[in-house]
Amino acid sequence: HFHGFAGLATTHNGAVFSPEFSCFGHRWRVAVYPGGQGGKSMEGYVAVFLYNRSPETISAHFTIVLKHPTDQAQKSLEVGTYKKIATFEGGDVNRWGMTNFAKRET
Repeated sequence: HFHGFAGLATTHNGAVFSPEFSCFGHRWRVAVYPGGQGGKSMEGYVAVFLYNRSPETISAHFTIVLKHPTDQAQKSLEVGTYKKIATFEGGDVNRWGMTNFAKRET
């Protein structure tokens, strides 16, 4: 959960990290870049990435879902992996996600 998303700074390459969580014996975190990340992010888009914080490499399918904070009946935005299993190197070496995950609206 990223509480107060509307109030987050929209500086390009400025990351906000989720608390670390555990799944399938690995430690993970999500990074959200409200102002985009890197040269491929389009103006006004949010970038989102999943990081493996454990030292071991793992291959996994993952899905990132954006839900309305107060009205779960509203349509969710869901972005999955590329039609294959993503390999996450250990220790934050690489990540998988989207540089243009969703258009930021105010």
